Amino acid sequence: MADVLNCKHCGGKILVTGYCSQCGLKSEFVNKALNTSKYYYNIGLDKARVRDMSGAEDALKTALKYDKLNIDARNLLGLVYYETGEVVLALSHWVISVNYFSGRNVAKRYIKEVKGNPHKLETTNNAARKYNQAVNYARQGSKDLAFIQLRKVLSDNPKFVNGYLLMALLLIDDNKYDKARKALKRVIKIDRTNPLAVRYFNEMGHTDEEIMSFRDYPDDDYDADLLFVEDQPRAYVESDNVDRNGRPTPVGRYKDINFYKYSLAYVLAGLVLGLAVMWFLVMPQHNKNADDESRNVKIAYSEEIANKNTKLSSLQDEVDSLTTKNKDLTKQVADYEEKSKADISDTDKVTMQLAMKYYNDTQYDKAMTEIDKVLETSPDYDVALYYKALCYLGTEDEDKAKEAFDTFIQKCPNSIYYTVAVALSGADTTSGKTDDGGSTTEGSSEGTTESDMDPTNE
Repeated sequence: MADVLNCKHCGGKILVTGYCSQCGLKSEFVNKALNTSKYYYNIGLDKARVRDMSGAEDALKTALKYDKLNIDARNLLGLVYYETGEVVLALSHWVISVNYFSGRNVAKRYIKEVKGNPHKLETTNNAARKYNQAVNYARQGSKDLAFIQLRKVLSDNPKFVNGYLLMALLLIDDNKYDKARKALKRVIKIDRTNPLAVRYFNEMGHTDEEIMSFRDYPDDDYDADLLFVEDQPRAYVESDNVDRNGRPTPVGRYKDINFYKYSLAYVLAGLVLGLAVMWFLVMPQHNKNADDESRNVKIAYSEEIANKNTKLSSLQDEVDSLTTKNKDLTKQVADYEEKSKADISDTDKVTMQLAMKYYNDTQYDKAMTEIDKVLETSPDYDVALYYKALCYLGTEDEDKAKEAFDTFIQKCPNSIYYTVAVALSGADTTSGKTDDGGSTTEGSSEGTTESDMDPTNE
């Protein structure tokens, strides 16, 4: 049985037609892409060996386009970035490489070596941030600030190609071609065919042969600090003490000046000066600030007390007003209650006269019916309450009569019938004896004439 081939792209089985059963790619195209990736990797490797970092970067990026799992190409691209000062980009590619293949991968050692020196890693990160700031300054036209940032960048990361290129561009813009040439020499020492460096050299009028000769300069010629030192012209000063014949002129003996014996005086003078400054400048201002603060606090408290007094006075006036209103309303309610007791409608008076007629005719039930009508609208009407009690006496219902008299006594203490009601409330109608030994006639209630009890005569 023939061996089953797997797709090099996804690992699926390859069908008889030559296409993958999972991704659908033709195995011929996949193999061609992988071979092309290896081809560009070899080109990048050759260019890196001769320090053609720009060419190696382009070739390795092309190799990864054809096969992103080309671990060797990705690791080499990280080394190229590391050599040109792009440590962050180098770490990113090495981390991706380890994620794709976690076996025996040389990228693990690269990451360990870089992260093993935290100070260097932090310095590199700071250099990248400072370079970005320098680019912003350059775009804004602040060349001096850009130079300051670039000096810090190149001091922390001496192989940072982009930093040297930006420095050379700023120097060319200031017509400082000698220093720009030094910066570009440093670039082609690291990256022999950097296209920007070659372009800048051509702009300054250098030929390709001259550019190639610059690559062989010794490293001592590439001190980054020399780029930031101003050119000092040599001055030849003629002096009368110079012997024109070349003979040395004698000079006095060199003597060191001893400043230590004056140190105590300097210290005392400094203390006196400091105390004087504090007394005449600091203390008055401090006292003034304290006085201002105290004055502001007093003003704030005075305003707060005045506001509270105003609120208190307003509240007291409101309380007095409400008290007066309460008294007036209480008096009005009392007057209304007295008036309601005294004011009886004409209908109730007519009804009460009819009830009294029924009472005089000894028709007590009809009388009580009419009386109840009056009490529905005038429950405190003394004549109605009194005659209702008399009707209960007429029907010989002593308990209800007593209860009715008690109600009358309680509600109508100022009625003209009050004394009679008190007497009848305790009377015994069957024996003609009262509870306290007094006597009254059985028909005492009947002895009251209709004219005396007529409510219209009140």
